Amino acid sequence: MRAWLVDTFADARFLGNPAAVVLGDDLPGAERMQAVAHRLAEPTTAFLAPAGPGEYRIRWFTPHKEINLCGHATIASAGFLFETTGRSTLSFVSRNGTLYTERRDDRIAIDMPRSDVAQCAPPDGLRGAIGTDFVACAASSDDLLIEVASEAAVVATAPRFRALADFPFRGHIVTAAADRPEADFVSRTFFPSLGVDEDQVCVSAHCKLGPYWAGRLGRTAMSGLQLSERGGRLDVEVGGDRVKIFGTARLRPSPVAVPETGEIAAFG
Repeated sequence: MRAWLVDTFADARFLGNPAAVVLGDDLPGAERMQAVAHRLAEPTTAFLAPAGPGEYRIRWFTPHKEINLCGHATIASAGFLFETTGRSTLSFVSRNGTLYTERRDDRIAIDMPRSDVAQCAPPDGLRGAIGTDFVACAASSDDLLIEVASEAAVVATAPRFRALADFPFRGHIVTAAADRPEADFVSRTFFPSLGVDEDQVCVSAHCKLGPYWAGRLGRTAMSGLQLSERGGRLDVEVGGDRVKIFGTARLRPSPVAVPETGEIAAFG
């Protein structure tokens, strides 16, 4: 078994979000996939198996648990397969629906379901847990979106991760209008309940950020910057009940071998 390492949303300024991609004739058992993801220790490992022409089954694992959706690891998977198959469109069938990807010049577009948020009262204790003042809160079915006053406030956010993990949300998305001309909004995303204190670049969060800022800014095509330590740029198009997110996928030169036992080894 081999794993390919891919950096998504990386460019000259940003290091982006890495993921591992493992392709096999069939998906391994869940225990095996979890063990491999733990050993690889990438933010997310995507496991793929062919399901038909241009179609693959996909499951996602962090080092600690299986997750229902991971957009950046899906873009990593598409980037790997676009390089190795020559296709320009691919679909990925998960247990929660099908995701569609296409190659557009040097970028990859992923088409995902729109996820709207509704204004809500801030939960008790949020200020202390998130570590910054905020101006508005909005909730989806799984995440809490927290708008703060400025880009500087996003950067300065200092969560107490153990406290955040106790809230009844998958993740917490901190966002503000961008101060710089090349972006419309900025964000950081925190998922301590999934074992990921801060996601370096989160695609699924932008299924919420896109509609939220489309309503605030009055436009459907926008650019977002994720201001994590590694950072990344995402372009977003909101249309109907779907959101398209555009980014890059940079395949590292050599895969790594995943032995049945023992340590990960470089694969030549």
